Amino acid sequence: MACIRLKENCEFNGESTYRHVNTHLPNYARPRFIRIKTAIELTATFKYRKVQLVEEGFNPAVIKDHLYFLNDKENLYVQMTQDIYNSVKNHDFKL
Repeated sequence: MACIRLKENCEFNGESTYRHVNTHLPNYARPRFIRIKTAIELTATFKYRKVQLVEEGFNPAVIKDHLYFLNDKENLYVQMTQDIYNSVKNHDFKL
């Protein structure tokens, strides 16, 4: 999973993000999930806070941020839904 913050007045585009990731990253390094946050929290020593993100995982019922899933069949990042989450948990999607 990648957690990113968008520039002000920018919107996430799943198709162009897929093209960029597909062009510049090898298959094993492509994030399967992208989480969009309004602000990235830092520790007192200016490191990114990752523990809470890891604990929350990728369940759309828990996460209130925008969350996207890499759909290789459609060649784009799609909005994460509870159905996609259940399919991943049931191993219907091969990650």
